[in-house]
Amino acid sequence: MSKAVIKKKHYSRNQISYRINANINMGVREDILRPIIDTLQEMLLRYCRVHILRFDLHVPEFMPDNKIMSTFQRMLFKRIRRHYGIKPIGFIWVREQEKAKSQHYHCAIYLDGNKIRHPGLIQDWIAMIWEHLDGSSRHWSGYHNLRRADEEAIDKAVFHLSYLAKTRGKGFRPPQTKDYGWTRSICASKRPLSNAKGEE
Repeated sequence: MSKAVIKKKHYSRNQISYRINANINMGVREDILRPIIDTLQEMLLRYCRVHILRFDLHVPEFMPDNKIMSTFQRMLFKRIRRHYGIKPIGFIWVREQEKAKSQHYHCAIYLDGNKIRHPGLIQDWIAMIWEHLDGSSRHWSGYHNLRRADEEAIDKAVFHLSYLAKTRGKGFRPPQTKDYGWTRSICASKRPLSNAKGEE
C-alpha cells in the first residue's frame, strides 16, 4: 500500500469525497487513511447505524513491539461479543512517539450502532483491560453515532479519525515493528456504498 503523504483538505475513496485533517504543514499518510475510511464504509454497509469510539492508550515504558495491542484487542473483542452478541467489529490503532520516552497509541473502534449508542460500558472494559495489561493512562477522544444516510455526520467522523493518519510521531520504532494495525477482514468488501445509502 502506498505511503504517500496527503496535504490536501479533501480525500476521495470509492468515489466519495471526505474532509480530512491535513494541511500544507501537517500531512496524513495514505496507507493509514485508507483503512480508516474502508473500515467505516464497510461497517455502514453491514449496519444502518455505526458507533465509533476514539481513545488513546499510553504505556509506562518503551516497548519494541506492539504485542500489547494484539492482546488488548483480543480481550476487548471477547467481552464485546459475549455481551452484545455482535461479530463484525472494526478496530484501528496507530503507534506514535514524539518527546516522551515511550510510545502511545491512538485507537478507534467501530461497533453496531443499533446495539450501542453510548460508550460508557466499552470505556469501562477498556480501562479494566488496559490496567490488567499494565498500561498507564488512557484518554477518551469523543465518539460518533452515525446513520448510514447522514453524510454530514459521516464527514465529521472521517475528519476526526483522519488525525490518526498524521505523519508526525510515526516511525520511532524498530524496523520490524509496524506503525499501525487494523481489522483487515473488515476492509475486504468492494461493494458500492450507493447501494446502501438511505436505508434505515
